[in-house]
Amino acid sequence: MPTRDRGEATTQLVVLTPLLILLVFLGIQTAIYFHAANVAAAAASQGAAAGAPLGADRGDAAQAAERTIDELQGHVVGAPAVSTGDGFVEVTVEIEVPRIVPFFPRSVRRTVIEPVERFVPESDR
Repeated sequence: MPTRDRGEATTQLVVLTPLLILLVFLGIQTAIYFHAANVAAAAASQGAAAGAPLGADRGDAAQAAERTIDELQGHVVGAPAVSTGDGFVEVTVEIEVPRIVPFFPRSVRRTVIEPVERFVPESDR
């Protein structure tokens, strides 16, 4: 009596191989995305920390953010945005995400807000 499952393993392999490859690519793409998000967060944090001391200006914050991006080898989308007002410095950094899977975002943006240091005389404390 002949068996009817000849070639079944080949058919399963043909069906499952693309799914396994897609799963591997999704894992790699997720790691790339989170790395870019960490680079953006670190650069925004360093920029805000550099712009927070008394007497610092927007240029100090932007330079610190750009230096961090260069050190971490990120690909920035435009210059870091720095704004000050109401006693706070806000730094926004957008990093490009290399894509190997088509439906992932092209960039990731992170914003950090720090209070600006201020001088308070001893008599006012």
